Amino acid sequence: MVPSPPADWKTPEGIAQALDVLLGKLSRPQEFLAALGGLTRLPLALLAPWGEVLAWWGRVPARHPTQLGRGRSFWALEAGEWRLIAYGGEAQLEEAAPLLALAQRMLRLRAMEKALERTQEENLGAAFLDELLLGEADLSRAFAFGFEAGFPLLLALIEAPTPPGRHRLAETRRREVLQGLKRSVGAYLERLGTPYLISGRGTRAVVLWQAHDVAKEVQTLLWAAPQGVRMGYSALHRSLEEVSSAYREALIALKAARWGEVVGFEGLDPVAWVLLQHAPEDLKALVERFLPLSPKELRTLERYLEHSGDLSATAQALHVHPNTLRYRLQKIEQRLGASLKSPETLAQVHLALRAKGLLEA
Repeated sequence: MVPSPPADWKTPEGIAQALDVLLGKLSRPQEFLAALGGLTRLPLALLAPWGEVLAWWGRVPARHPTQLGRGRSFWALEAGEWRLIAYGGEAQLEEAAPLLALAQRMLRLRAMEKALERTQEENLGAAFLDELLLGEADLSRAFAFGFEAGFPLLLALIEAPTPPGRHRLAETRRREVLQGLKRSVGAYLERLGTPYLISGRGTRAVVLWQAHDVAKEVQTLLWAAPQGVRMGYSALHRSLEEVSSAYREALIALKAARWGEVVGFEGLDPVAWVLLQHAPEDLKALVERFLPLSPKELRTLERYLEHSGDLSATAQALHVHPNTLRYRLQKIEQRLGASLKSPETLAQVHLALRAKGLLEA
């Protein structure tokens, strides 16, 4: 039920009464927005980082702003882990600004409270996850973390770009990046309501959870995490005894993922899988040995292979005359010391090109 607003919440007595009303609803997002909407008379929405509408009040649009700040008919405020969005005309938003700012601070404090509670629970789970990865865990403890036998398990590695430097400030920044990553991922998994464990090293979070809809959950995890991360995840497993195998699978998938991308182990093709078993130095040596070509020659070779050796289609793709293409291919064969009609040469070139792509990822 929407509370009756104070006669004038802009007075000291009114703002104190409004504060009491909002504090009483703070732990229940839908009721909190209803109270805030009753006070401001503005339509409101509370959104999660992954786009889910957690609560709303009044007639809000179907699509919401993705950026923070003021627009012509809205004001999107950062509110801890969430986004608080108020809709209305400029004059209405300006009038409600003090109360919206108060609500923003209250939601931030609530988010900090929730994050602290979640961190305390996650720290206990992190030790158990580390034991699982080492194969030293007492599996009977899994029930204490909500895991039940037979349910499908998924393990993901989510990595943020590493802040440069080796000094103390850089190390502090790396810890902050990891904490922010774990906080975002934990908020989504808690909202999902599934048992999970989360640990981390450097700027890489290790996450294990009982999965229900793999495609949806891994993509939403990527959206929930800070921008610019990459993610690799394992195949589904049915036993906690297989966690170390799941970790190896997720690590292989992570190596194949570009920044801002999510890759699953089962979605890897065999060539990438084999190449990723080797160190970057080995892949670099493979590229240098089998692709001693200039950038222009590499581009020509890539287009030639993409069009399965069709001269006409390749020439059209490169916007050159077929005779010009023939000349380029002859020069490439001279550099390679082998014919491009040889299956063995094509296999070597294909592997080297894939290795080059993985090194650039």
